[in-house]
Amino acid sequence: MSYDFSITGVLKEGFRRNEGVKLIFIGAVIIYIVISLIVGTILNFIFPETHSELNTYIASLLEMLFTLPIIIGIMMLGIKRARDETLEISSIFDYFGMVIPIILAYIAMTILIVLGFMLLIIPGIYLAVSYAFTYTLIVDKGLDVWEAMELSRKTVTTQWFKFFGLSLACGVIIFLSAIPFGIGLIWTVPMSYIAYGLLYHRLFDEEA
Repeated sequence: MSYDFSITGVLKEGFRRNEGVKLIFIGAVIIYIVISLIVGTILNFIFPETHSELNTYIASLLEMLFTLPIIIGIMMLGIKRARDETLEISSIFDYFGMVIPIILAYIAMTILIVLGFMLLIIPGIYLAVSYAFTYTLIVDKGLDVWEAMELSRKTVTTQWFKFFGLSLACGVIIFLSAIPFGIGLIWTVPMSYIAYGLLYHRLFDEEA
């Protein structure tokens, strides 16, 4: 697949499409944070902090069962905005029915990314960026885990440095916008998700 995009162009378009949907994204993120805190508290009670790496991983995996589908739901809000579809905050709960392939993808990507970091770090960074579209390809296009991972990796690889730059830019922008009492997050968090959605829409809807 041959394509190109402008990092600043995607961010500007993401910011422009904030209009009228900012509160939906912020509300969705707040819901995610609250649920994460509740689940984390319960799991810390069940699995108190120990030196057991197995307990830590089991607790992390159980937490992902409740939180990862919501994260994907927020990512899908960005995609729906790119498609000019109507956004509903309740839609972030639509993906719990696909929790098994989601968790399998999480486990597979975690193993490969960790192995990549063990191999001189750079392969791990490459895979962490390259698997950006895996979850949404699973829930939106119905691909199986490995197929989604490979399609995401091959697609991102074509413009890997730009995807890395976009991720870095979004991280810096969100960090800086959080400094003045977090007020700027009202604009930058939705912008980041919509920027992701714009690229997904172009690559897997329009290109297809």
